[in-house]
Amino acid sequence: MSLAVIKDNHITFMGTKYFVANAQTVSIGSYGEKATPLFGQNKLEVKDQIPAPKLAGKIKTLPPISIDSAQSSKNDFTASVSGSLKAIGFAGSVSTIYDKLATSQLKLVQLLVDEIPMKEAVNKSPKVLNNLESFGGDARIAHQLFVVMEAAFATSFTSTTTYDVSADVAGIVSIKAKGGKTVAGKDLITLSPGTGLAYLLLKLDWNKDKTKLDGTSVDEWSIN
Repeated sequence: MSLAVIKDNHITFMGTKYFVANAQTVSIGSYGEKATPLFGQNKLEVKDQIPAPKLAGKIKTLPPISIDSAQSSKNDFTASVSGSLKAIGFAGSVSTIYDKLATSQLKLVQLLVDEIPMKEAVNKSPKVLNNLESFGGDARIAHQLFVVMEAAFATSFTSTTTYDVSADVAGIVSIKAKGGKTVAGKDLITLSPGTGLAYLLLKLDWNKDKTKLDGTSVDEWSIN
């Protein structure tokens, strides 16, 4: 398994560069407008969330991921987080979280929805389509998200291929792992504000009338 490299303005994993700015406001299926300020980092300005039932059965994970501590640094990590960070199954400061990542006591877990299932979820959500169309060419969807988890929790949670998705009245998403080798108490995560570490975006390709998506393309972090 490849290692993740953490820089102060992005994370690289398997050759793809992930956004970190505003990550603590981003959940899987968050959408809004991509901001490209003259000063500061490119980021997703979250406007809303794709309804959780539309993502049921579509979320996937990879085995837990370690960081490349030779190419990452604590200073870059704390700069990329720019505040508090919630590690799932562990309580500690941002500095301590990095130390635990460097020694593999904590792991990164990648949550993802493939492009075609995400397109289908959007096309079945009229409100989401209307909102995205109103954002014009800056409209984006977060279809991949990195979170930090205690190592045994991460191993349990990623041991299956089936995940239920729900949301509370505030729209905060919870994901339940089912089957596999999941362990009771290490099979449910809640993506509350502060749990996101990095994310990847989808740019949208509309049909002629802009009434549905014909396709999507990956929009990864860059300095432009």
